Order: sequence, then structure tokens, then C-alpha cells
Amino acid sequence: MREIISSEMWEQVNKFFLMVKETSKEQALKASYDFFTRIKTASHLFAGIADSTMSHGEAWHFGRLGGLLERADKTSRILDVKYFILLPDIAEIGTPLDDIQWSALLKSASAFEMYRKRFGPISTDSIVYFLILDREFPRAVHHCLMEAEKSLHTITGSASGMFQNPAEQLLGRLRAELNYAHIDEIIEGGLHEFLDDLQTRLNQIGDAIFDTFFALRPLAGNRTLNRENE
Repeated sequence: MREIISSEMWEQVNKFFLMVKETSKEQALKASYDFFTRIKTASHLFAGIADSTMSHGEAWHFGRLGGLLERADKTSRILDVKYFILLPDIAEIGTPLDDIQWSALLKSASAFEMYRKRFGPISTDSIVYFLILDREFPRAVHHCLMEAEKSLHTITGSASGMFQNPAEQLLGRLRAELNYAHIDEIIEGGLHEFLDDLQTRLNQIGDAIFDTFFALRPLAGNRTLNRENE
């Protein structure tokens, strides 16, 4: 790892690690907003350094691929928390309290300003669309999968729309489904159920990437030797 990343990346990740390590549990709880803001800033800084100082070759694309899939998963979980766990009574929908919670959700996904510029007033359907199906917002699930698929095809050399391993097949299928998904169908079918299935499929894609590129397999010579010893 050390010989692949740039020295600037190495320095930043070490500063990040020490910052978290040196913060006690009591300090984090007492000043949680400041603590999490520093974590967010350090994460953004590392991502920016990686993008601007590391050659955009195979290693960079693997890092980008993992980050995009993780971001898609976390965006879906942030949305699920509000819509399922914090779902208000029918009488509270559309009230100032409901709007405050949705605004807080958008801010937690760094999406509040971009949402307001795109849609204006708080609207449940618009927020769900923005965080799941939008093609341009970098934290939207659909955008993450589109960019992740580009990196995966760059790694394998497969043409767009084609696949030569389970990882490409699973990721391409999910991305294609989102291409033609409609927000009304997602809401009517149950947003929590949709997000739960999405998270399961993202995990399957992650497992397929591991099996395709990183899982250890016995060499052909070892298999032959094992048969002779039986």
C-alpha cells in the first residue's frame, strides 16, 4: 500500500488516524459537532489529495470503485433512517418538524444546498429522487453506480454494456435498473423495501469484486499435485 499511494496521501491518512486516536470518547461526545466536522473535512482532504497526486491507473480506479460503492450504500442508509425509523405520524407529514428532519437528512448527506438549487421547497418525493436516481449529484446512488461501473470497466478492459465477470454483471444490472426506475414506483413499492434490497445487492457486488480480483485460488500445478497425492 505504501509504495502505491503518494507521500501526500500517506501523510494525510496518518494525520487523520492520529486525530481520531487522540480524541477521547468524552471529548467526542462533548463536542460531537466539531469532532464529526473534523472527520468530514479530513475525509474530503484525503479524497482530494488522492485525486490530484495519484496516477489514475488501476490502483486509483480500485480505490475509486470501493469509495463509490461505499458512498452509495451510506446514502441509502441515511435515507432509510429518516423514512423508516423516524417516519412521523400521518398528521406530522408536511409540518415544520417534518421539514426540519428532511433538511437535517439532506445536510447529513452534504446535499442540502444542491437540492435547494435543483428543487427549491422540501418535498419527500423530490428528496428521494435526488438521493437515489439523480445522475449528476455525486452522492446520489445512481451517480455513484454509473461512475463505479466506469472504473470497473477501466480495470477489466471490458466494453461498456458488456461483462466478463460476476462483478461487472451485478453492477451493470443494478445500474441499468436505476436507469429506468421511476420514483413513483419506488415509493408505491415501499421505500424501505427498495433500500433494503439495494443494500443487499451492493453487498453482493462487493463480494463479487473480492472473489473476482482478490480471493486466493490454488495454482493449476498445486491441483495436479494434490490429485497425485490422493
